[in-house]
Amino acid sequence: MKISVKLMASLRDRTPEGGVLELPDEATVNQALEALEVPGDHVHLVMVNNQMEKDRDRALAADDELIVLPPVGAG
Repeated sequence: MKISVKLMASLRDRTPEGGVLELPDEATVNQALEALEVPGDHVHLVMVNNQMEKDRDRALAADDELIVLPPVGAG
């Protein structure tokens, strides 16, 4: 299945070409993050289809949109 991916801020350089990631059917949010090589401690917020998602074991579906925001630090 294919999902749309938007990685924000410091994660942006890990965005797949065309913003599309191919995953096995019923892959989870965690599996998507692994495929994108985004460590869990680099993730502050995950959204699926514009809804905040706390359960990283949630299964994704074809054509879902995954948005990932890293923690923000101020200096």
